[in-house]
Formats: sequence, C-alpha cells, structure tokens
Amino acid sequence: MAETTATATRPATIPNRPRMAVVIEHIDQAQAHMQQASRVLSTMILDLEQGADFCGRFRDGLIKSIQDAGGDVDASIEHQIAEFIPRKHRQQPGEGD
Repeated sequence: MAETTATATRPATIPNRPRMAVVIEHIDQAQAHMQQASRVLSTMILDLEQGADFCGRFRDGLIKSIQDAGGDVDASIEHQIAEFIPRKHRQQPGEGD
C-alpha cells in the first residue's frame, strides 16, 4: 500500500467530514471569540463610565467645599488659575484686548 504524503495543496490525511461542517465549526469559533471580545469591551466601557461618574462627583464635591467655605466658585477658580500661570506669562495691564 502506498503512503500518502502531504503537499502544499493536499493535506496528508483527508478529513472524513464534509467541508461545510468544518466551515460551520470555524464560524462557531469566530462567533465565540467575538462574544468574548464583546464581554471584555463591555467591562471596559463600564469602567470608563464609572471613572466619568467619579470625576463628576469629585468636581461637584470641590465646588460644594468652596461654597461651604463661603467663597465664590468663579473667583476662586480664576485666582487659582492666576497663581498657576508663571508671572512672566501673565498678561500685563493694558496688553491685549
């Protein structure tokens, strides 16, 4: 009996299953991988939403603490921005518009 050898166009063993069954199995595997990726992405999106909610609560807390201290929120923010900008980059009176 002659031995079968593998070539580039023909595998060493010919599957006994129909090709359509092999195709369906590959599609099933692709679908399973896509569902797994979808679950991971859903988790990441939930984490991003929770991070955004935290930032909103943190912002609201800062504003409330400034208001509770009896300060003006807008004036406090302007003052802090002015302190943050180095003096050499600040606009001098009479410059600009």
